[in-house]
Amino acid sequence: MRKNDFITAIFEEIKESLLVIDGKLENGQSGDEKRKIVIPKELIEFLNRSIDQSVRENALRLNHSSQDQFRDLNQKLEGLSQSVKELTIVQRMCRLIFRKLIVWQFLSVFLLIMGLVLFVNNRQLRYNDLKFRYIKACGGIDSKKLLKLDTVFHVNRDELVIEKMKNKDQ
Repeated sequence: MRKNDFITAIFEEIKESLLVIDGKLENGQSGDEKRKIVIPKELIEFLNRSIDQSVRENALRLNHSSQDQFRDLNQKLEGLSQSVKELTIVQRMCRLIFRKLIVWQFLSVFLLIMGLVLFVNNRQLRYNDLKFRYIKACGGIDSKKLLKLDTVFHVNRDELVIEKMKNKDQ
């Protein structure tokens, strides 16, 4: 219970007590009781008006206060809504960038692998070309020389012999 609610409740109780007292005075009590309690009717009316005025002022103040709080809450809610929209846009952008990054990484890895495959294949073709030119320069070879050629290039790779073949061919 807030402070303003408590004050309003007190005024309401005073108003009810005054109305009860006013009712008893108008209904007519015994002469002795009237003499004992002498409250002028103007005073009761004045108290009723003051209580009514005080209750109305408190109600208006509370109404204005609640309207101000409602406006503040609406502004905060609009700010939060705008923040959520901005975060949603940022999250979508992050997802899009992440997807693009994954595609580029996949494409880069694919191109790297293809480049390595082509490099290895090109190297093998160069060696095959060198072997063919050597055979052509020798005017043909038999199976023993072909076995020796495969040994030089594949089984026991001998770079010196391969280099000599390149120099002899040129």
